[in-house]
Amino acid sequence: MSVIQRISTRKSVAVVAAAALVFALVMLIARGDSSKAEAPTPATSVIILSGDGMGIQQRTAIQYALYGLNKRQPMDALPYTGFLDTIPAGPTAVTDSAAGATAWAIGKKTINGYTGLGPDKKRVPTLLDIAKEQGKTTALINDHDVTNATLAAFGGPVIERDWKSVIADKEIYNNKVDILMGGNEAYWYPPGNEGKIPNTNKDGEDDSEGTKGNLVEKAISQGYQYAYDKDTFADLTGPQALALVQDSPKRRWIETKGYDFKTDPHYVPTVDLVKKALDIADNNPNGFFMAMESDDLDSAGHEHDVRNVIESGKTVNQIVTAVQEYRETNPNVLLIVTADHETGGMTIEDWNNGETNTNSDGDDPIPYWAKKPLNNAGPNGEVPIRSGPVTIKGTNRKFKVDWTTGEHTGGMVPVTAVGPLAEEMVGVHHNTWVFDVAKRALLGQE
Repeated sequence: MSVIQRISTRKSVAVVAAAALVFALVMLIARGDSSKAEAPTPATSVIILSGDGMGIQQRTAIQYALYGLNKRQPMDALPYTGFLDTIPAGPTAVTDSAAGATAWAIGKKTINGYTGLGPDKKRVPTLLDIAKEQGKTTALINDHDVTNATLAAFGGPVIERDWKSVIADKEIYNNKVDILMGGNEAYWYPPGNEGKIPNTNKDGEDDSEGTKGNLVEKAISQGYQYAYDKDTFADLTGPQALALVQDSPKRRWIETKGYDFKTDPHYVPTVDLVKKALDIADNNPNGFFMAMESDDLDSAGHEHDVRNVIESGKTVNQIVTAVQEYRETNPNVLLIVTADHETGGMTIEDWNNGETNTNSDGDDPIPYWAKKPLNNAGPNGEVPIRSGPVTIKGTNRKFKVDWTTGEHTGGMVPVTAVGPLAEEMVGVHHNTWVFDVAKRALLGQE
């Protein structure tokens, strides 16, 4: 068989597989629409959880690897299911995280790179602003950078997503965000101030580079409690809390040879950040609004690393489980789990048929310090270890993945939901629909 014939066959198989996945999800959507969720009240809380870059194939790989074929993973066990488009405003067909999250935050499609602002660059209330006006507790949580584009869409409106210190300053302005938890203290401290977390990168990537002075000191002066390791984190009680802990600890081995997050006192599991935020917010009878994300999942897609996709997916499922446990005694919480876009053009393929990989190289080699990257296909299409094989839990079956790009793709993404107005997510919607539903929930409107 010629190379062209092999590529044609693969495309045909991919099209059939994609059609089957869409059909299966449509059936799930129809099944989820059989009952109505509870009505919201003025004290309804809202959580938006993003698996950054998590498309259908990523969710499927996480399901297979961690839960097998019969037990449904927590994020997909939520009772209501739909699809969201991801296309931004402007001339492009594929969104970045800034525009993707801004659609949720303000209900408007915007230009790539803008956070929390429409195409006209005018400031409008975000869901976080609306919640704050209702007297609710507000929180932003990430397994990576608390000033990243997704969280900035809710708490740090700017026209350039890379203005990290500006975003940080906006997030704590007038204590707008009550609870900020995640990584990357580098943007909170000025150059020369090493902060609280020892630098593990010899190339200086962890060095402080803040442009707005010492924002940690400023936050403390405004009444925020500050944590930077397990012990100080355990002492947080709120109502305002800033936790800048180890950044992307489970991916840090990629950058730092010999790093072990298990022995790092500055590592706090993301699910523990969420549980702490829920504990603090539980003291507010008006409810809360939280936006949270696994940004590491997106990084894994850019780097063509299905093993870290699965590891980050574990984090997403842990968070869903923690929220569902909270909802057992506090059911007046709308949880929406989705993604801003898909990353990498990831496709699940069979391991046993000898198919080679056609993927282009990932954005960065894994690990950075290795002589030979573990994430890029060999010269003859050899499957890199970071793309497989992966065993489907509870079976002898294995799969690998292939990739089409090191960047984002433009397809629709799944959305699952539970709680007040969750049934509104059933169907196929613009991504701005998340704002419409979440706003009604926050205001207690059916």
